Amino acid sequence: MACIFACGEAEETTESESQKPAALEYGTVSGSIIDAGTGNRIPGSTVTLLGQSFETGIDGNYTFQGVLYDDVHTLIVIDPDYKPYSQPVVLKQERLVVDIMLTPLKDPVVELRDFFDNFAALLESVDFKNIEAIEALFSETYVAADDPATLFGVASGIIPENYADVIPAMTQLFEEYVSLQFLFQDIEMNITHARKSAATLQLDVDAEKGEERDLRELKASCRFEFRREERDWKIVYWQLFELDIRL
Repeated sequence: MACIFACGEAEETTESESQKPAALEYGTVSGSIIDAGTGNRIPGSTVTLLGQSFETGIDGNYTFQGVLYDDVHTLIVIDPDYKPYSQPVVLKQERLVVDIMLTPLKDPVVELRDFFDNFAALLESVDFKNIEAIEALFSETYVAADDPATLFGVASGIIPENYADVIPAMTQLFEEYVSLQFLFQDIEMNITHARKSAATLQLDVDAEKGEERDLRELKASCRFEFRREERDWKIVYWQLFELDIRL
């Protein structure tokens, strides 16, 4: 009798334990947001999962913790300068790494070539009405380099020293010269992502000064650095190399 009672009790315990629900498991989803064209990481993208949003920092990384195993979740990435992106993810391990490639809405190379065409046209107009439009091409954080070649260009009135100097420099330029030709050529783009870039190029300037129309020629290698502010590219840095001025 004792044996039968003991065995029956053991069966009841085992059956009770088998009815307990399985413990839920949670893990981490993380990764990087990457520019599909350059392979560089993108800061400032908004990644959303499970109703929570994360903005990528300078490293372009994101992390979500407490993601339930086996359920299908939708990972969404929104960035104003890239095409929207979403994909389903299912977590089956402690950590799932999902790197996401975003495609820019516009080609930065094409945009910046158009930028230089517009910049040249505004300068060549020698029209005081266009000075504010020229100022709008510069970031409020803009500064020129402080090396000897660039400083000579600043002293010559070709390059603004900083943002506050853009309007005075352009005003003086238009007052002194009756004709200007700016040729940006041999442009080599260095695109970081859709909001940051640089360009090296050859700048040739032909100018006629005063009523006598005295000819001035300037040739220089240049480096520009750009940042997209809201929807527009802005110059944040300008440097001259190998400056050659002929009077």
